[in-house]
Amino acid sequence: MRKMLGVFAAFGVLGFATFALAAEPVYTTTGKIKSIDMLNHVVTLDNGTTYKVARGVNIRTVKLGEKVRLTYTGSGATIEASAIAPAVD
Repeated sequence: MRKMLGVFAAFGVLGFATFALAAEPVYTTTGKIKSIDMLNHVVTLDNGTTYKVARGVNIRTVKLGEKVRLTYTGSGATIEASAIAPAVD
C-alpha cells in the first residue's frame, strides 16, 4: 500500500511540475497591421512588432491598415499569436 501511495505521489509531483513549467502568461495588444506574410504566417503591426501567428488562426480575414487585437504568448524572438480579430474602439 505504501509503495502505491509513493508512486501516486511521484506522478502528482511530476505532473504539477510539468504544468507549472509549461504555463505561459497570455498577453493582448492592439495595433494597425503594417504587413502580412501569408507564406510564413507572420503579421507585423505599425509599431514594428512581429508576431508568428498559430497555424489554426485564419489571417486571411484581416487587411493591411486594419486595427486588430492580438492575443499572444512568449517574448523576444518566440512570440506566437493565438488569436487575431478586429479591434473594437
